[in-house]
Amino acid sequence: MKILFASQNKGKQNEAKELFKSLDVELAFPDAFSELNDFDVEETGKTFIENAILKAKSYSNIVNLPCIADDSGIIIDGIDGLPGIHSNRWFNGTSDERNAEVLKRLKNKQSSQERSARYLAAVCFYDPKTEEYETFEEVQEGIIGNKIIGNAGFDYDRIFIPKGYEKTFAQLGDELKNKMSHRARAYEKIRLLIEVLSKEK
Repeated sequence: MKILFASQNKGKQNEAKELFKSLDVELAFPDAFSELNDFDVEETGKTFIENAILKAKSYSNIVNLPCIADDSGIIIDGIDGLPGIHSNRWFNGTSDERNAEVLKRLKNKQSSQERSARYLAAVCFYDPKTEEYETFEEVQEGIIGNKIIGNAGFDYDRIFIPKGYEKTFAQLGDELKNKMSHRARAYEKIRLLIEVLSKEK
C-alpha cells in the first residue's frame, strides 16, 4: 500500500518515517512527484481539521494516491490565542524569529495562566478511490518558557514546555516527543487505521 505524506516539512517527514516504520506501507513524499513541484495548498479552512482535509484531498487528487495530511499549530493564551491556524504565517521570519516574537509579546506576562499554551494537531487520511476520509485531533497542553532553548524538534518546540515537564520539547528530544506529543498521538490513531486498511488490501 503506497501512501502520500503531504508535507514538504523535513521535520514532519522524519516524524512520519519513525511513526509508520512498523507498517507494511510505502510512504511517499511530495518531492518524489514532478507534478507536485512548487505545489501548495491555500489553507482557507477556519479550523485545523478543515485545513487537514483540504490538504489531503488536494494532494491526493493530483497523484491519485491515498494521502495523509495534517495541520497543526500552537495557541497561546497570553497573545489572544495567536498564532493558531496561522502558526507558520502570522509572522514573516524563521522559526527562531517567530519564537523570539512570541517571547517579546509575553515579556511582561509571567503568570502560568498568561503563558499557558497548547499545541493542536489535526490529521486526515483520505482515500481517492472511495472519496472517504478519517480525521483525528489531539492537544498537548503546556506553557511558554522564558527563552529559546534545545536542539531537537522544529517550529515552536524550543519555547514550548509540555505539561508535567520542566524542559522544552526541543530539550526532551525527538524520541520522547515522538511518543507523547499531540502529533504523535494523532498519528498513532491514523497508524492504527492504516494498519487495518493495509491488511484489507
